Amino acid sequence: MEDNELDIDSLVEKYEHMQALGKNIYFDADEFVMLAEYYSSGGDQEEAELLVKEGLKIHPGSHLLMLAKAKLLIYSTKYEEALNYLRFPSDDSDLDQSLLKIEALLHLSEFDEVEKISIRLLERELPDDDFYYLITELAFLLNDVDQFDRAIAYLEESLKINDSNADVIVDLAYAYEMKGDMEKASEYNDLLLEIDPYSFDAWVNIGKLYSMNEQHEKAIDSFDFALTIIDNDLSAMKMKALSLYLNGNVQEAIYLFRKCLSFSPNDESVYDSLLEAYAALELYDEMMRLIDLKEEQFGSEGIIARRVSV
Repeated sequence: MEDNELDIDSLVEKYEHMQALGKNIYFDADEFVMLAEYYSSGGDQEEAELLVKEGLKIHPGSHLLMLAKAKLLIYSTKYEEALNYLRFPSDDSDLDQSLLKIEALLHLSEFDEVEKISIRLLERELPDDDFYYLITELAFLLNDVDQFDRAIAYLEESLKINDSNADVIVDLAYAYEMKGDMEKASEYNDLLLEIDPYSFDAWVNIGKLYSMNEQHEKAIDSFDFALTIIDNDLSAMKMKALSLYLNGNVQEAIYLFRKCLSFSPNDESVYDSLLEAYAALELYDEMMRLIDLKEEQFGSEGIIARRVSV
């Protein structure tokens, strides 16, 4: 286990122990940030926001905590509020604050303003590590809002500096796939497998590309390999099940869709895929049972029409 994992584990234990005893919470600013990131990454945004709020009461001028608050605002899609908050004074060399502004602006479709800020940042005399960090993070942010052409330009520049960054290669393959350039997407997936033959992302991406080209047996094999790397990954199981269905292996698809449903009973798309597979085999009793289950989970909207169609 890495030292930082030990640090966060002991920090969380200390925090939760203090809470259980009803003690006043006190940590250094960076420890508040670590705790907030821990709870945020686990999906507990309320706890993360509480920690940042308490941290700022104790350390009101902490730049780290102010950045953490801005991140949480962006995560909560409060982009305008995040931009207003990010006006606090900072060192001009602070790339993280600038990148947070860019992230908020991108989600507000303020692309011209993003371009101005990006150019201003790139015109600085940045150390090599900072330049690499900046163009790589810019690329990830642009990819997230479907600005694939600009993302690709930064990603390819990033790859010239470090040709073994798997995250960059994954994003390049994704960007080209979204642009419909399957040849380039395949090229980057192959590169990723050269670096890491056991890359889950690469095998999933290859499966998706095969599926798009209606090469369903090859897609199934790719998803199988991905699932040997990360067992029971829901997205990979769903894609494999769909490929099985499209390849005519309907019974196998049904088995896998049922498995997906057991892992994620709140995923409405799995119900619909399973209903389609049942219909293909004329399993009408199974369809009715699944429709009843779907009604219990999601309510009656559209259910009557579905029953009538069986």
